[in-house]
Amino acid sequence: MFKMSPVMEEIASHPARFKVVVAGRRFGKTYLSLMWLLMGYLRENERRWIILPTYKQGKLVAFPVLKKLTQQSPIVKTNQTELKFTINGCEIAIKGAEDSSKLRGSHLDRVVLDEYAYMKPRVWEEVIYPMMTTNPNSQALFIGTPDGFSNGFYDLFLRGQGQDSDWKSWQFNTVDGGWVSKEELARAKRNMDERIFKQEFMASFETAQNRVAYNFDRMKHIVSEKEVSATKFVGMDFNVSKMMAVLCCEYSDGTIHYYDEICLHNSNTEEMAKTLKDLHPDVAVIYPDPAGHARSTTSNRSDHVILREHGYSVRAKRKHPSHIDRINALNRKLLDANGKISMTINPKCKELIKDLEQCVRDLKSGGIAKQDLERTHALDACSYLIEYRWPVTVSRAFTKQW
Repeated sequence: MFKMSPVMEEIASHPARFKVVVAGRRFGKTYLSLMWLLMGYLRENERRWIILPTYKQGKLVAFPVLKKLTQQSPIVKTNQTELKFTINGCEIAIKGAEDSSKLRGSHLDRVVLDEYAYMKPRVWEEVIYPMMTTNPNSQALFIGTPDGFSNGFYDLFLRGQGQDSDWKSWQFNTVDGGWVSKEELARAKRNMDERIFKQEFMASFETAQNRVAYNFDRMKHIVSEKEVSATKFVGMDFNVSKMMAVLCCEYSDGTIHYYDEICLHNSNTEEMAKTLKDLHPDVAVIYPDPAGHARSTTSNRSDHVILREHGYSVRAKRKHPSHIDRINALNRKLLDANGKISMTINPKCKELIKDLEQCVRDLKSGGIAKQDLERTHALDACSYLIEYRWPVTVSRAFTKQW
């Protein structure tokens, strides 16, 4: 009875068990969610829920649409007080996430978490997912408009961009849904702040305007299907809590592609060198933190010495480059003044992508803000390599190549 757009059909028919849809305002998220919730054979004793941030939202937004979708069926029993429908013995219910203790139950076969960015992650992790573990065929759809990076929606979106076949994610702007015209979108753009417009209508995960990698655009720079060339390097950042290595290859036209990363927690340079050798034995050149020539994370030998002892050629400037130099070199590689993109990233490099999207500049110094202990390590590893090989300005400091 109800038509689905090609975009909706693609999402609904995809075999992934857990689906994540990041979409702009007026994309048709609620309509898509409820159509997906009703798809397939409705079995007796099944429980299918759509959960919104609040019960009131469910009553005002989801209930009228669900009622319209089911009103022509003679076997539907409607309980308007509990926002529940019963079809062929299958429970279709609308819930609110503001009091997650009320959501606990015996089992759940299919669930939509609508506007997930405005829910606490524990609603899924501690309440909903445990209810789905008894049925290996249970499914979940996370859908909504993004709200920065500080909630679980962004992490789930990244998971759906990776290699886990159980997860799949999509990103659509408002026009992709087919309900709002390009002319109306252009009108909204003229009347809104750019950052808010990108978040609400272009479905972009936005952070503060003082982003370090201001030229990074995931729609342009993230590339999954790209052949890895023979010329390979490693960028490395030394930290006990988070040792980081990013693997990069260079093509004949001077463009580079970050194709993998290694992140070790509570580790040391020795372990990173061994891990790197095991996973990528064909890489022999490392561009690490220059400060590693004078100290080690856990040894009386320097980090650079340890890497050389494992057979690596270590290339680092004797003097630490400034944050500004690294930021400029990185952004020029992402997009130069002529509009050329010379750097791409494989979606499996989640730490690097997070850093490129989330790391911001210190308002006083203009350098890289270091307050978040989880961030900047992949960014540092990446930019040490880039600033050494493609510096924006030639430093007068003596450069030593080991």
